[in-house]
Amino acid sequence: MVVLSDDKMIAPVNIQNMADEAQLASLNERQRKILKEVCNSFISTGEPVGSRTLSRFSDLACSPATIRNGMADLELMGYLFSPHASAGRIPTEKGFRFYVSFLVKYERVSKREEALMNLLASRFEEAHENRGDILRSALRLASDQTKLGGMALAPQSPPGRLRSLKVFRVLEDKAMLIMIDDSGQITDQLIQIPSETSDSVLEQLGNFLNTELCNQNVIEHEAILLRKSHELVARHSRLLSSIVRRIHDALVDPLQDTIFLEGFMNFFDQPEFKDPLKIRDMISLLDQKEELLNLLARNLEKNEKIVVNIGSQSGLQIQDLSVVTARYQGPNKSAGRIGVIGPLRMDYAKVVVTLAEVSNALSRLFTGSSTSKTHEETSDE
Repeated sequence: MVVLSDDKMIAPVNIQNMADEAQLASLNERQRKILKEVCNSFISTGEPVGSRTLSRFSDLACSPATIRNGMADLELMGYLFSPHASAGRIPTEKGFRFYVSFLVKYERVSKREEALMNLLASRFEEAHENRGDILRSALRLASDQTKLGGMALAPQSPPGRLRSLKVFRVLEDKAMLIMIDDSGQITDQLIQIPSETSDSVLEQLGNFLNTELCNQNVIEHEAILLRKSHELVARHSRLLSSIVRRIHDALVDPLQDTIFLEGFMNFFDQPEFKDPLKIRDMISLLDQKEELLNLLARNLEKNEKIVVNIGSQSGLQIQDLSVVTARYQGPNKSAGRIGVIGPLRMDYAKVVVTLAEVSNALSRLFTGSSTSKTHEETSDE
């Protein structure tokens, strides 16, 4: 299980949906080493791995025959498979899940990469960019560092609740609506009113809205409130409806459910995606976006810092993909996820650490904190 602490030390990743965890733990030391070397080699080259290659270029201190027998055992157990009769072996989804959970060593990012993260945060703080620009820049950095496609879910806020509101006239045909939400944020809206509306009517409408809306979920109660408004304040229902709509618009984040995509040309540089059918499927996935949005939303429901979805566990129609996402804190108690998508043989060690650093930088920026104090867990789905 990955734990990101203040000193950025990262422990092994835990993978969800492991019904055979007892079997996983029963792999002996030699089997673990062979599986790790096969995964490392396949991630690096994209080519099936043979026993002779491992005996020559890995740290395994055993003969090709011993390695070959170990690879055969791992194939029987479902961790490796051979794409052709005479080819070497490559990891299965199960093999990659074990690799990510138990075999990958997560190092701190290099000084150069960490300096880039700090530069990113300082640039944002100086430029005062809006959240969309900040997310795009962070996503571009994550994509460039990992050479994978990047995606991010804008900060999602819980349904807005009002603490109090007040309506008062500022001009003959205009009134000011002042709202304070449960996070203490103050919002004001200038609204058009009929010139004949008296100050006492505005006060009555404000009192009515305070009674019916404050400390409740505005979005859920909007329809009920409008029914009551027609019953109780029929003479001013149009004005009241206008005020309620302004309140609704003020509390709903315009970036809610917004997904950002960057760097997907990196995707088509991967040898796995030279197949025209895979290219077509990938373009369809990017064009629709609903699958990616649903995946990010599901991951956001979890409190884990890092979630790794390997292959079919992502729920995407294209099943030979892995998706790694990191949770970040947004303003006003909101949260979002930033991540990358790529082939099963992505460099998980580099991806996890890069996303941990980028998400920490985003959290520091959005919350205004000088350091990121993250003790959340990471899991694989």
